[in-house]
Amino acid sequence: MEVFGDFNLVLRQIQGEWKTRNVKLRPYHAYLELLVGRFDDLRYTHLPRAHNQFADALATLASMIDIPVDATVRPLLIESRFVPAYCCLIDDTELDDGLPWYHDIYHFLRLGVYPEAATAKDKRALRQLSARFVICGETLYRRLTDGMLLLCLDRAYVDRVVRDVHAGVCGPHMGGHMLARKIMRTSYFWLTMETDCC
Repeated sequence: MEVFGDFNLVLRQIQGEWKTRNVKLRPYHAYLELLVGRFDDLRYTHLPRAHNQFADALATLASMIDIPVDATVRPLLIESRFVPAYCCLIDDTELDDGLPWYHDIYHFLRLGVYPEAATAKDKRALRQLSARFVICGETLYRRLTDGMLLLCLDRAYVDRVVRDVHAGVCGPHMGGHMLARKIMRTSYFWLTMETDCC
């Protein structure tokens, strides 16, 4: 068995390199010595805390629940993703028809017309969605609850804005969520901001 731990003191105490002086830890150490005898080969590896986030998450989860003694716990299936999970649920909203993502919203607000193939459900969704937008002059803005207006960008401008805010004159490099918030503070909006920033 290979044991990974991020607390070097405990690992050294388990291996017998250091003595366990803390009275509260001695019962744990004694019980661990009983368990060690059950394994033919036992190796300990120290991991920095930054590389042990998964184990920390499992430990936190385990400490939050009380499992009855007679309960059978099924194996926990864990999927590893390379992007935040919510990003996997968002489809690409921009089709390759050459129109911006806000085309239907803009035409509904400007002319009061629905897309040709819209169902009753689509029309209701478009009415609800367009309540959050406003046209000033010829430009579409997303209206926030505090009254601030965010300029709606199409795909042609998104990459430039993300690059400028992330690494340009606006400040330091940052993570995806913070980057999306900072872009909104600079008065820009598009539908897949967080996904694109991540």
